[in-house]
Amino acid sequence: MDVKIYVNPEYKDALWSTLAIRAINIEIMRKRYTPVFIDAPEVGDIDFDHLYAPGEKRLMIYIGASIAVTPAVLARFNDCGVHVVFLNYESPKLVSGHSKILLNYKDGMRKAINYLVACGRENIALYGINPNSSTDMIKDAFFADYLGQRGGNPSRDIYYNYASLRGCYARFTENCHSYNAVICANDVVALALICHLREAGVRVPEDLFVVSFGSTVLASMSNPTITTVAVDHEELGKQAILAYAYLYKNPGDITLTAKVDAKLNIRASTANMENHGKDIFASFLPQTPNVNFYDDPVTQRVFEAESLLLGCDELDHGILAGILAGETYPSIAERLFTSENVISYRIKRMCKATGCNKKSELVALLSPYIK
Repeated sequence: MDVKIYVNPEYKDALWSTLAIRAINIEIMRKRYTPVFIDAPEVGDIDFDHLYAPGEKRLMIYIGASIAVTPAVLARFNDCGVHVVFLNYESPKLVSGHSKILLNYKDGMRKAINYLVACGRENIALYGINPNSSTDMIKDAFFADYLGQRGGNPSRDIYYNYASLRGCYARFTENCHSYNAVICANDVVALALICHLREAGVRVPEDLFVVSFGSTVLASMSNPTITTVAVDHEELGKQAILAYAYLYKNPGDITLTAKVDAKLNIRASTANMENHGKDIFASFLPQTPNVNFYDDPVTQRVFEAESLLLGCDELDHGILAGILAGETYPSIAERLFTSENVISYRIKRMCKATGCNKKSELVALLSPYIK
């Protein structure tokens, strides 16, 4: 099977893109598929009619950040009938027709905040958020909700990176003394922040705990090593290929969403403190009532009827149609070219499968749903 992959040229050399491509290639080799990397400056330059054989399902893995996935790009895919598996991209614009594989960033934020609060570091800033990154905006929205629950100020406590980490730090220094912990958008941002803080005489972790999102080698070797919410690129690549293969083999309009669990790797930037925290968000979120849908007698009856019908063959369906219509055994046997003994045996078997004692109970089970 050919796996068609498009990497937006603007992000081909980005660290996250490089790691994602490596993970995808590893999974493709393991599955013995054939990678087909599409070389085009823009999606509009791709000749989809030439790329896909007649009748071939039009699938593609897309690697690129939010700013590159414009409405025009989505319209191009839609107009050409291409189902895209977006890697680590989230947007309300993806309402249908496309699939997505991404890290569970909400869970990552939740784990990072729970950990910092458990460490006694409750004055937290969110730092280096790229407003053009779909995944950064997931972190942004989650943190804003958190601040809203505890009376914080998103406009003060979230610091955006407008393509200048030094400019981002300049804004941060205005309130730096107000915080005892920072969650960084990614490892690159965290590494730059620690360098800026060192120049300013701010110590990590003594003065400020730093947590980041990423899985770079540099973050695991830096001074101090950085506590990170791990981005499992290997698992992202694996899930992307699994989704592609499933979509390729199954007809119909199917869309998939897979979220890879986040893992907190604790290191020196948070003093290697153990994670013993409780989930502080449990009090923020509405509690789910202890209701078992399947305990309802009506629900159970529907499932009994469905289970019966799933195990029926064509003859069984013919018999059921007959008894529901009030036909006698002789008339059913004549219509179905079988014997009355077979009819009687089949009905007894269906009664046993549903816990019914007699034909009338079987009719009562099915008649509310089948005419």
